[in-house]
Amino acid sequence: MNILILTHSYPDTKHKWRGIFIEEQARALSTKHSVTVVYFKVDYSHCAPFSDYSSIKKTDKQLTIYEVTISKSFPVITQIKYLSNTYRFLNKEIFKHTRPDIIHSHLSYPAGFLGAIIQKKKGIPNILTEHSTIKMYFRSFLHKRCVIYALRKSKGIVSVSNALKEEIIQQCNREVSVIYNIVDTDNFELTQSKTGDCINIGFLGGLNNTNKGLDLLLKSVSLLKGIKFVLHIGGEGVLLDSYIKLARELGIESSCIFHGEILRSNIRAFYSGLDIFVLPSRYETFGIVLIEAMASGVPVIATKCGGPQEIVTHETGLLIEKNNAEELADAIATMVKNIGSYNKEEIRNYSRETFGSSVFIDRITKVYQDILTLGSNG
Repeated sequence: MNILILTHSYPDTKHKWRGIFIEEQARALSTKHSVTVVYFKVDYSHCAPFSDYSSIKKTDKQLTIYEVTISKSFPVITQIKYLSNTYRFLNKEIFKHTRPDIIHSHLSYPAGFLGAIIQKKKGIPNILTEHSTIKMYFRSFLHKRCVIYALRKSKGIVSVSNALKEEIIQQCNREVSVIYNIVDTDNFELTQSKTGDCINIGFLGGLNNTNKGLDLLLKSVSLLKGIKFVLHIGGEGVLLDSYIKLARELGIESSCIFHGEILRSNIRAFYSGLDIFVLPSRYETFGIVLIEAMASGVPVIATKCGGPQEIVTHETGLLIEKNNAEELADAIATMVKNIGSYNKEEIRNYSRETFGSSVFIDRITKVYQDILTLGSNG
């Protein structure tokens, strides 16, 4: 099939981790289908209301990627320009030369809305995959209407978890498929069995807000008694300095290593040095870092905050209530005590068999085929 992926979230030179899960899906699809990605964004660094869009074309093996940049304009006008210029680019560079079988848009706004508009104008079915909580888009009445339109009019809706599926159904009351995000398990290697008396605990996530729960993790490890540990913290953001300060105030600064941003080339090494991985989030639609840790054979601890309940099993880790530092400390202590009972190969196999590329390709291809069959039957 000829698939056109639309997204405003995708890795680039400035944001190497943004939309990484969308890139992983695109790469996986390109092994079986002809895939073109149109990644469109606004350059907010300067205002140029009358400038045209710019675009860069990249080819990566079977994957063709267009990076389309629209310059900032006046309030409200920027959003209109954003959508209209991207639509104009698609007409000129994509639809003029080929007709995709499927448009696969990621995130309800702006890509999902634009995909639904193209579906109406061109008759090309739009499949929308949602990765985030729907309410994050409702920053204005207009944005809310655009999101509801995308959810109701797209030919197919895909959610990355059952928890998010229920949220979507509340907004559009229609059938929603659940297809988990993927991890290329071949990018990770099995960690070695625990040696020595020091436990290496890992955390990886953005530090621009408190959602990932690093403050809870720092408080939790400060409560550990009789356990020698090193807490490896990957990620950067505006709250980094405040977390370093908190570690100092809790008296655990010497047991914490703040690695900053973990480059993609170093991600395998980061996980391979861990004995335990912890994600104490306050809300997650999925939790891809849990899969990455499992792909390395690392047992995980996560909070019951949405997506993790569908990822973590008794064989792969522990689930706890969110916003509870004491319970998290108890879970870490329990896992340390029973660390030898976790089978690293079984954890890795679980991640591959449940969240591997082949599973995703089969499931999303069936969604495509069902939509196309439905369309051909009127």
